[in-house]
Amino acid sequence: MATGTVNVHISRSAGDVFAVIADVSKNARWSSSAVEGRQTSPGPVGVGTTAREVSTFLGRRIEVDSEVTEFILDSRLAYRTTGGPFPLSGSFDITAEGDGARLAATFDATPAGGLAFLGPLFARLVRRALQRDLARLKRLMEGGEL
Repeated sequence: MATGTVNVHISRSAGDVFAVIADVSKNARWSSSAVEGRQTSPGPVGVGTTAREVSTFLGRRIEVDSEVTEFILDSRLAYRTTGGPFPLSGSFDITAEGDGARLAATFDATPAGGLAFLGPLFARLVRRALQRDLARLKRLMEGGEL
């Protein structure tokens, strides 16, 4: 099992940060692994909302279905995968901090199948990728591109 948390301060309001995080169609703009994403259930994002994301991981293209498991507007979005190569859950917690917001991204994954050989290395790979992605999110949001 691989778990971890990555934090970043973004000089934008908690509401602005949450709006980007809650919109799966924007993931490809800030996440290096995301190719495309779309919400697959109708209505506004909330508990039970489903999405499909096409990503790459270790050079492999993967499609992942997910579901929102917790939703507190401008504060918390938690999710779990319902399809894909390995079970994954995570959350984004956003709190006001100074001139902006603190974003804490947490993940919990269990590599299986062809990825099971990664074992403990898996957490380090995911954490490093998430650190790069959140740094990019920070740059894009603070630069007004998102």
